[in-house]
Amino acid sequence: MSKTNPQIQTAQFIPASVAFKGLKRLWNEFVESNPPFSWGGSNRTLVTAEAIINHLDGCANATSRLVESLRSRLKKISPDLQLFVDLEN
Repeated sequence: MSKTNPQIQTAQFIPASVAFKGLKRLWNEFVESNPPFSWGGSNRTLVTAEAIINHLDGCANATSRLVESLRSRLKKISPDLQLFVDLEN
């Protein structure tokens, strides 16, 4: 057995299904906006809440009221938006 142990990292995240709960229209707009994140077939795809909000802020078709709802929800959990969202779940 090796004397060196890998450093195990932990990250706080919530499933996208929780982050976007009740915001199905916004989730659909997000998925259809060709976001710069890849997912599908992975067990976890973690993206910061900040990156998701920044992407949605730049989308012409994203409804600003819905983006603000998501931003408010995520800021209640993590004021600096450094929480991860798992796009796979």
